[in-house]
Amino acid sequence: MVARRSQKPRDPARRQRILEAARRHFTQHGFKGTNLDAVAAEAGCAKGALYLEFADKESLLREVVEQSFAAIGARYAEEVMSIASPLERLVATLRFAYRQLLADPMFGKLLREDPDFRALGLTSDSQKVEEGKAQLAMIRGWVDEGIARGEIRADIDRDAVPIVIGVLRFAPQHLGMIAELGLFSTERALDAIVDVFRAGLAAPKSPPPAKRAGPTPQRRSKR
Repeated sequence: MVARRSQKPRDPARRQRILEAARRHFTQHGFKGTNLDAVAAEAGCAKGALYLEFADKESLLREVVEQSFAAIGARYAEEVMSIASPLERLVATLRFAYRQLLADPMFGKLLREDPDFRALGLTSDSQKVEEGKAQLAMIRGWVDEGIARGEIRADIDRDAVPIVIGVLRFAPQHLGMIAELGLFSTERALDAIVDVFRAGLAAPKSPPPAKRAGPTPQRRSKR
C-alpha cells in the first residue's frame, strides 16, 4: 500500500493573498485570461502552494465570487437594511448598487453576468430563480410597507418597482460616452436618476391646512 503524502496545513494569510491577487486578475483579464502563475507570483508564493489552497482555477474563482458577495451582503445589511423608512430603503438600494459599480469592477462583471463567469455556472438556474423570487418579494413588501405608512404612492405598480430598480442599476454602464465627452459627470447623472426614482415613488405631500379667515376689522370713521 502506497503511503499518501501528507497535505501541508493551510496558511490563512497566504490564502488571503492568493484571493486578493486572483480578484485583481479575474477583474482585469476575465476567467480565461487569468494565469495562475501570475496570480501566484503576485501573491508571493509558488504555484504549488497555490494548488495546496485551491484545486484549480475554477475553485479559486468560486471562492473569490463567494467572498465578494459575502462582503457586499454585509455592507448592504449595514447600510440599507437598517433604514427604518421603506421609501428611503428602496432609494438606498439603488444608490448602493451605483456605489458598488463605481468602486468595485468585479461587482460590475458579476452584475452583468460576464460571459466567462456565466459559462462556469457559478450558481445553478434553479438557485438564481429562487434568489430572484426572494428579492422580488422583499422589494414588493417594502412597497406595501411604504404605502401603509403613507410614504409611497398608493397607485404605484408594486410589481414594477423591483423591475425598475433592476433596469436602473445598469445606468452607469450607459453613461461612459456622456462622461467622456464632458457633457455630464457620471456622479451627477446617477444622483439625478436616484432623485427622479424617489420622486416617482413618493406619496404627494398633503397641502397645509388653510388658515381660517378672521373677522374683518372695522375701520374707524374719521370725524
